[in-house]
Amino acid sequence: MSGERQKRIKRALAAVFGAAAVLVVLYILRPPCLVRKVFGVLCPSCGTTRMIAALLQLDFAGAWALNPFMLFFLPFALLWGVLEAVRYAKGKPPLLFKRFSVALWAAWFLSALIFGVWRNFA
Repeated sequence: MSGERQKRIKRALAAVFGAAAVLVVLYILRPPCLVRKVFGVLCPSCGTTRMIAALLQLDFAGAWALNPFMLFFLPFALLWGVLEAVRYAKGKPPLLFKRFSVALWAAWFLSALIFGVWRNFA
C-alpha cells in the first residue's frame, strides 16, 4: 500500500471517528435548536439529537415520533458518508459535485423544506 493511500485511509478514519465523537458529545450535552430558540419554529432537523438517542436505546417508534424525516434519510446519509470515505481513501474525487449528486442534494433540500413547513403548520 502506498504512503499516500495510507495517509488518506488514516484521514478518512479520523473523520469517521470525529463524527462519532461529535454524536457522543451531542448525546451527552443535548444542546437546544437555535432555529427554534430564535424563531420559535421547528426546523427540519429539530429532534434529531433526541432521535439518535432513541435509536441508541433501540426505541424505533420513539425515534420516528421525534423526527421521521431525518430517521428516513439517516441510512442514506450514512451510506453516502461511507462511500465518500472509501472514494477518498482510494484517491478518487468526491461525488458531491457530480450532476447526479447535485440533483440528489437538491431533492433532499426541497424535501427538508417541505417537511419543515408541514411540521409547523400541520
